[in-house]
Amino acid sequence: MTFTTDRKTVTEGEIVEVRWGCPGAERVELTIDNGYKTSVIPLELSGSKRFRLHRSKGRTRLVLTAYVDGKGFSKVIRMKVKEMPVTKAETVDHQGRTMSRLRQWLNMPKWQTFWRNYKMSRQALPKEKRLASRMLLMLGGAMLLGTFAPALLGVGMMAIAIYLIWVIYKR
Repeated sequence: MTFTTDRKTVTEGEIVEVRWGCPGAERVELTIDNGYKTSVIPLELSGSKRFRLHRSKGRTRLVLTAYVDGKGFSKVIRMKVKEMPVTKAETVDHQGRTMSRLRQWLNMPKWQTFWRNYKMSRQALPKEKRLASRMLLMLGGAMLLGTFAPALLGVGMMAIAIYLIWVIYKR
C-alpha cells in the first residue's frame, strides 16, 4: 500500500494533493480529521485527489484505510496546517492615503449616516412596532401641519384614518 502527499506543511486554504495505491484491496477510504470535523471519503483502488484544507486546529490527520478480506489496513499522514494570515482592511481616499474611522465619518454626509442607521434599526423591529412607529411619524406630521395651518389638521387626520383602513383590509 502506498500513500503520499505533495507536502507536509500547508497554510489554511491551500490545496494538497494526495496519491495512493492499494492493489488487491476490496475498497479504500480516506479519513480527513482537521480537529473540528472528520470526513470519510470512499476512493478508487489507486489514484490521486486534490483537497483544499480550510479550517484546522494546527494539524490535519489523513488516514488511508484499505480493506482486504474484511480486515482494514491503514497508513497515516499528519500534516501541519498554519493559520491563514489575516489582512486588515483599510479605506483609502482619492489620493491613496489611509483614512481613519474619524475621517471616514467626517467625509460621509451626515444625513446618509443617519438614514442608514435609521433603516437598519427599523428593519430589526417586529412588524407591529414598525407599524406603530410609522403611525407615530404620521401623527407627528399631522400635528406639525396643524400647528402652522389649523385648517389642514383635519386633512392630516383623514389621511391617517385612510392609511389605517388600508392596513386593516390589506391583511
